[in-house]
Amino acid sequence: MSGSFVSQSRPGVPADVQAFAAEKGVSRYLNAAIDLARLAFLSSAVCVSLGRDAEDESHQYIALDVEAGGLTADQLLDGQLTWSAGLGRICPSPQAVYFVLGWR
Repeated sequence: MSGSFVSQSRPGVPADVQAFAAEKGVSRYLNAAIDLARLAFLSSAVCVSLGRDAEDESHQYIALDVEAGGLTADQLLDGQLTWSAGLGRICPSPQAVYFVLGWR
């Protein structure tokens, strides 16, 4: 799996993530999902990569992992609430399963 940390100027998304997003029909939601993760965790870097479900290895998803080392429990909770509330506004629920927020 390749990953790319997203900075303030958002560099390109890894090619494998772009290909997966196209295959699953979620390309049009990808930038909005990245922006939502960045909004939810303003002071943290976000790493974009492909992930695989631990219980169902056939299920892959776009992992948006937030650098959480310096965040408090309240900041993590607030960010998670922002993410959860926002994802449904930017992406229909059948496609939202392909975007997963995590912490590093």
